[in-house]
Amino acid sequence: MLIIGERINSTRLKTREAIGSRDALFIAKEAHGQFKAGARILDVNCAMALENEPDDIDWVIGIIRREVPSAGICVDSPNHLAIARALKAYDGKGEIFINSITADEDRMAKIVPLALEYGANLIALVMDESGMPNTRQERRSVAERILKAVKKYNFDEKKLYFDPLIRPLATEPEQADEFLGSIALIRSLGAVKTVCGLSNISFGLPKRSLINASFLNLALASGLDAAIMDPLDRAVIRSLWATEAVSGRDKYCKNYIAAFREGRL
Repeated sequence: MLIIGERINSTRLKTREAIGSRDALFIAKEAHGQFKAGARILDVNCAMALENEPDDIDWVIGIIRREVPSAGICVDSPNHLAIARALKAYDGKGEIFINSITADEDRMAKIVPLALEYGANLIALVMDESGMPNTRQERRSVAERILKAVKKYNFDEKKLYFDPLIRPLATEPEQADEFLGSIALIRSLGAVKTVCGLSNISFGLPKRSLINASFLNLALASGLDAAIMDPLDRAVIRSLWATEAVSGRDKYCKNYIAAFREGRL
């Protein structure tokens, strides 16, 4: 499974402070730590300081490019200008993701051409003008609409990752099962993939790592392709390597053994 490291995100207080004070050492440490733990893509979100976002994201991308050139990036922003700035600044060796589009056609018109220009993967949130869908069938229907719209731009569906949107277990317990059931339905649309923001499931609950790890196991069994998560959470990452090994997704347990030898288990 593809791990997208979530920690360079301005919604995290320490990260926001580091971006504001231009603490390059902090950002470099986060980038190195996540990459070493198995995240080959690093999510970058500087949107909390909207007035400085393009400059902030340019600065963060520069550190990642210099410190971990093999890491890909996932540019996470509501601002298409900040996204364009980040894509232009990145010249590393990893893959590029844009997070995100929805069924909003105006947003697509700004973002999909950028993805085509830079060869980026697209994360599509499964939501439309009505908000977030409740059932698995509704999620598939919205995803199908987005896929049809994206295809009009000749965008390669293999580079499209749908996020069916996890809702907090503490307040909407029925949504966990609807999310899991939607994975196979969305993947049946074609060569598209699925992704999730893992930590949303445990919001408001104690011992969040336990909930995150348990839900990730179920999502993997349901066919999830990628997760935006904290790779430094040892409970979750250990569970991930073990689940991939026993499910057959990790052929001959190569990743599991490598993680053990590197002290990551």
